Amino acid sequence: MSERAPTVATNGHKNRSIKRLHLDLRNPRLGRPSVDTEADAMDRLLKEFGPKIVGLARSIAEYGLNPTESWAIVHEDNKYVVLEGNRRLVACRLLDNPRKAPDPQTAATFERIKRGVRTASSYLNPSCVEFEHRADARYWIHLKHHGAGSGEGTAAWGPEMVYLDQVNSGSTPVEWNEFWYWLEETYQHDRPLVDLIDQARREQYTLMDRVYTWKVKELLGASFTQPGQINVNVDTEKIKPFIHKLITGMLTPQPKDPKAPGAADVLVISSRTLNNRDAAEDEIGRVWQDTIGDTDVTPTSQASTSTTSPAQDAGGAEQASGPSGASSSTAGTGAADNLASGSATEQKKPRSEGNSRSRHPKPRKSETHLYHGVQRTHMPNRLRNMLQECSQLEIATSPETASIMARVVVELAADALIDHQNLRPKGKQLTDKLAAVLRHLDPLLDSKNPTRPDLAGTWAAVRTDTADGHIVRDLHNCVHAYQFTAAPEMAKRANNLFTPLLNAINTELGNPPTGVVATSNQNGQA
Repeated sequence: MSERAPTVATNGHKNRSIKRLHLDLRNPRLGRPSVDTEADAMDRLLKEFGPKIVGLARSIAEYGLNPTESWAIVHEDNKYVVLEGNRRLVACRLLDNPRKAPDPQTAATFERIKRGVRTASSYLNPSCVEFEHRADARYWIHLKHHGAGSGEGTAAWGPEMVYLDQVNSGSTPVEWNEFWYWLEETYQHDRPLVDLIDQARREQYTLMDRVYTWKVKELLGASFTQPGQINVNVDTEKIKPFIHKLITGMLTPQPKDPKAPGAADVLVISSRTLNNRDAAEDEIGRVWQDTIGDTDVTPTSQASTSTTSPAQDAGGAEQASGPSGASSSTAGTGAADNLASGSATEQKKPRSEGNSRSRHPKPRKSETHLYHGVQRTHMPNRLRNMLQECSQLEIATSPETASIMARVVVELAADALIDHQNLRPKGKQLTDKLAAVLRHLDPLLDSKNPTRPDLAGTWAAVRTDTADGHIVRDLHNCVHAYQFTAAPEMAKRANNLFTPLLNAINTELGNPPTGVVATSNQNGQA
């Protein structure tokens, strides 16, 4: 029997102190056997969801409680019981008083988190909506925890929605993601093919990472330029049979019995058939050979055509791509990203005949490898060794690791200079440390005529009162929040932003501390 929507009105929203709120001993998260006390309830929640409650506490410490979610409470047995928000209540209680934790390790963890609280005491008085009876809240709680239902419940974001949200928030576009939109824009004149591409994008979105990155990019002679433009060196009409068969293969389900007659002849492009790079290159290479063979697919026109998504077209109208020639697609990126990373929108130029790779010089290692070429002569030994390891780390191959190392190294370098020059940051956060270091390196950084313009991009990204401040926050989450997924281009942007700063820190570490005068030896040499 389905749940009946409540007919009893709530008693409205009100902020209540967590000291007056009590855990729900009937909370389904507590499982079996039932618990008799709140101490047992807290212990059970920490045992079952400890890492997630710690992550929740870190989020509350930095950002505060989610203003879009009120806690559901009911007045039972002369006390306010939390029906929805029990994990949050545990996190807030331990942030307020870590000594209430059931063991020393958990207490120490929350003590460290509490030292980094940036939200004053707002978490001590959460917004609550009070229901007259427990049953009145049941429908709304079910909507939140039972999935999307028929549309009435909460629908989780898929990987494409996560990516688009990252780009809309200022992250740099990623090549394989943008290839989906390049396909739809390039073949928009072929409605049946676009419908197939659209279906594959919805059903096999992340598979394109392997398909494009491991082989298709090479076959199309594709390149990726800022702000997210894909250029190919093929006639897009001539390769249409390949695209059609490739997309059809991505939509073909795996045969239930791979040994059944004819099953081996069915083209299936899936994570199983592309389980490693060699297999992907072989499988996609066969598709190319079957559909294109030795056909000359070089562009028949010297001028490239471009396709721009409606969101990028200032006039709001779609631009149709030509039936042949190299095609390109652009995806927007924040102006602050371009300013901070030093990138500029490229002017579209006519294509000349010949090898496309000669027109796109191989990127320097300083662009592809983390902190490659950063000067480290005056860095502490440990930091010098870490920078050496970073310089061998290819960002595109290990974006998550590179993001973590980008953050760790820049904080250690800042700590080294703070100690060397006896600086006094306003706080212990990375933004505080970087602000102190940057102001030391250039006291005129906020003026119209800074003495270190090479650090202007870094300063723009560090300042938390500007739109660029999220890069430091995201790097922090990449290290400290296990559920956080780093945007693939995060390490690349960090590399661009912090390389000048690391070089400046290295130089400054070679100078005596401020106020210390170098002495001379008996020969008059310093």
